Amino acid sequence: MNIIGINQSGHISSACLLQDGRIVAAGAEERFNREKRSREFPMQTIAFLLKKAGLTAKDIDSYAIGWNPGINISKFSKANSGPLARHRGEYLYSVPSNLLKLYPHNVPDHVAQTFHLPDATCTIQYVTHHDAHAALAFFGSGFSEAACLIVDGFGERAATSFKSCAGNTFSTLQQFDFPHSLGSFYGTLTTFLGFRADADEWKVMALASSSPEATEFDRLLKKTYTLLPNGGVEFDLTYFDYYNFERDGYYTSKFVALLGPDRKPDAPLTQVHFDIAGAMQRCAEEIIFHALNHLHRQTQLEDLCVGGGVFMNSVLNGRILTNTPFKRLHISYAPDDSGSSVGSALFAHHCLNNQPNPGIQTRQCSFGPSFADQEIQAVLDKYRIAYTTLDDVPAQTAALLAAGKIIGWFQGGMEFGQRALGHRSILADPRDPQMKDKVNATIKYREEFRPFAPSILADHVEEYFLTDGAPEVSFMEKVFLIRPEKRALIPAVTHIDGTGRLQSVSEEANPLYHKLISAFQALTGIPVVLNTSFNIKGEPIVCRPDDAIRTFFTSGLDCLVIGSFLVSK
Repeated sequence: MNIIGINQSGHISSACLLQDGRIVAAGAEERFNREKRSREFPMQTIAFLLKKAGLTAKDIDSYAIGWNPGINISKFSKANSGPLARHRGEYLYSVPSNLLKLYPHNVPDHVAQTFHLPDATCTIQYVTHHDAHAALAFFGSGFSEAACLIVDGFGERAATSFKSCAGNTFSTLQQFDFPHSLGSFYGTLTTFLGFRADADEWKVMALASSSPEATEFDRLLKKTYTLLPNGGVEFDLTYFDYYNFERDGYYTSKFVALLGPDRKPDAPLTQVHFDIAGAMQRCAEEIIFHALNHLHRQTQLEDLCVGGGVFMNSVLNGRILTNTPFKRLHISYAPDDSGSSVGSALFAHHCLNNQPNPGIQTRQCSFGPSFADQEIQAVLDKYRIAYTTLDDVPAQTAALLAAGKIIGWFQGGMEFGQRALGHRSILADPRDPQMKDKVNATIKYREEFRPFAPSILADHVEEYFLTDGAPEVSFMEKVFLIRPEKRALIPAVTHIDGTGRLQSVSEEANPLYHKLISAFQALTGIPVVLNTSFNIKGEPIVCRPDDAIRTFFTSGLDCLVIGSFLVSK
């Protein structure tokens, strides 16, 4: 069975090909059209999926969409369902929108359409948005049964969903609808601090580290919401404007009167801004822990999986197990909307088509394009770029890192999701205390306060980090404290508060990257390298050799290791 999952409803459109329940290929449209955070329909990505699998559209059994429009049209609207259609294609929603009035319980769990073409059948299955998030979280967890919390801006109507997952059955225990949305609350503070909502939330997370203790702003922000006895949260909407789509802006004058003047995008950052960011982070954690503790009381389960854009907050993620009764936690490589393409395909396969859950934990996500040395060499020759061939790629790259070189690392299949995990990465020596500022200023061209991730050999995680006992952190999804005695050894990846957003690298999941870090350890005694995504500000992560070459020559990178080839400046 071939299913293509598609995300086109939220930020970063994407697509995934599932064959008999196995992810064959997946990617975000931004990587192909080179438009960061592209929301274009993912036609280039779908073309890649079909080419990689040797299929045509005729071979696709169904398409799964991570959004259920049946929920949106279940309430009759004259604007969309009047007596005269503006164009005949409107029958696709005007007819069901009218007919659904006949049914007392008229909110559909999912919707399907079938188009019978002369030589093929095109079937489209619409999966409820939070079910798509939950499917990616649960079916990659390895759990046979788990509690599941989904929190984002909103999906159709829901902003937070409490679920119980077992086998291939999902039960929604509670649902809290928009506009009482933690994702939108965080987006409000993001815009208030002069950044872009739905894009720069991790900047607010990074700023929060400069305000580790509660301040007056914690008390003020808590005036804007109330924790409910059922685990939910209710926001005082007199402070907010994010729910009014007819007006620009996320907050009202009352919100400004509460916190003081907002920051303009180019204004300098002050301690006031750090304190507001810190308060936002602590409030978000309070709301999530409140929800999770209630979810645990409902389910009495020890295993937890989470999804939705709020769980891109790796600082929050690293504190879940120490602040709730859950014993094990799984967070996917793409809890944000981009991952709903994979989730919708998994939901269609396992839940709608009743296929069993294999119970296998996903440990890598290199589902994108890969390029053989022959293909890479042809591109280098086309641009008449001088290069040398490396006999031992990991060892020779490790020697360059130990010598202080900053390296563009292009190997294997491109990762799915917003984090580079050792396939499309910029790598550097974590021992150099000046390296963070150098990479931020001369390569990434981004704010100086933003930290970089330590990629560490999985066997050395407990030696360097104070974790919650998590056996793996494969997707940079959690932040933990670095042990105090180790911070001076890796200053370039130690954040201002002594933490690091780590990636544990195992030989099984990422053998070449594991060899590189092992070779670096043999030279330096340090089982860690600095890892950040292979892109510059304003551009998506590189996908193809051409992208890597262009980024290399337009940034301060010293070397490019692409396949078996080394390009130097």
